[in-house]
Amino acid sequence: MTAAAWPPRPHDPREREVVGRAGAWEVRQFAAGDAKLAYFTVRGFLHLQLWHPQAQISILTPSRLTAGHFEAWLADTRIAVRRWVDLDAALGGRAPAQAELRALERWFVLRHEPAELHLLRLWWAATAPRAHHA
Repeated sequence: MTAAAWPPRPHDPREREVVGRAGAWEVRQFAAGDAKLAYFTVRGFLHLQLWHPQAQISILTPSRLTAGHFEAWLADTRIAVRRWVDLDAALGGRAPAQAELRALERWFVLRHEPAELHLLRLWWAATAPRAHHA
């Protein structure tokens, strides 16, 4: 991939290291010794990046960085939505399973954050639009 082809910050996967996998997706986060991890953690900016190397899709999980939205970058397009199902639909069903995402967030984000930031995450979830069924 050429330098011009990498997604812009904060979606550039080179800023984070691979900490896990979810199918074809790489789960990325700042390295344990990276000052960004400590800075982001106490300020509500901590998030995971899901990077699909073949499709060149980046997904950031909700944080203050994304105003509580899931944010994706693909083909020079930014997509920001409140609900995972809406993001999955926008990506044509290519996103990892929501249960898998929740487990990854618990392990790689919530365990680092102070408890008061968990309340912010609960508020984002509670205020996300609900799906309406006909």
